Amino acid sequence: MEITASMVKELREKTDCPMMDCKKALMENGGDIEKSIDYLRKKGMATAKAKADRTANEGIVYTIVTPDHKCGLLVEVNCETDFVARNDGFQAFVKEIAEHVMEAKPKYLNAQEVPAGEKAEVVCLLEQPYAKNKAIKVSDFIAEKVGSIKENLGVKRFNIFSNGLVHSYIHMGSKLGVLLEIECDAALASNSEYIEFSKDITMQIAAANPQFIERSEVPADKVEREKEVYRGQMAEQKKPANVLEKIIEGKLNKFYEDICLNEQVFVKDTTVKVGAYVADKVKKIGSPIKIKRFVRFEIGK
Repeated sequence: MEITASMVKELREKTDCPMMDCKKALMENGGDIEKSIDYLRKKGMATAKAKADRTANEGIVYTIVTPDHKCGLLVEVNCETDFVARNDGFQAFVKEIAEHVMEAKPKYLNAQEVPAGEKAEVVCLLEQPYAKNKAIKVSDFIAEKVGSIKENLGVKRFNIFSNGLVHSYIHMGSKLGVLLEIECDAALASNSEYIEFSKDITMQIAAANPQFIERSEVPADKVEREKEVYRGQMAEQKKPANVLEKIIEGKLNKFYEDICLNEQVFVKDTTVKVGAYVADKVKKIGSPIKIKRFVRFEIGK
């Protein structure tokens, strides 16, 4: 297979590795980008934190949570420049989009995502009649704002939670936000210990960027991929198989600590894990609490 300059450029952007090493990796792996990333990781030349999901977009993250915490949303809206992102007019526009999402509760962003049998004008954000002016669609409302703000604008993503107590956190500058849903007694919404707990967990997610709540949620193929990388890293080490497996197990534990919320070091007290902090709070509150789900939006990621 011919290895093109664009393929080399893409792999270099995702790994920060030198061009010649990227070209060699692609040649060794038949042009497959993902296999080439693993190849470079095995050689100790790249990390798992590839830059594949970065974009050049600016914008802000915005949240709305109802006073009773039974429903909440998080939305990311993009523009072209940070100057516009800090503009009052753009921020008012984002607020209007969020208010529409809260009222109309779309399930999808684009019409292409809508499964057969569902009406796009009912479930798709961009196709819905705009809540404050039913004569136009949300996409038309956005187009109008493009004309007045003079930059390309777009809703990148949104999430709505409404099956537990919902909490949110927006980091300074509105470039990062978290939406969290907790399964517990609704009466806890006014409990001071619980309120502190919910704030701590949203800030933990913002700071440490977990991908899962616990290790049982991590897909088996993702775990196996990590194991293969570790085996490749130790391929030349002359150690017994049982010793190598112990080392792999240790590396996997560190992997879980990085990506699983309950296994992360608690940012407010680095002597404990988040799971232990949760257990301690459950005892103090005297009522069951379960972290159900979360999303974390960061501009440019």
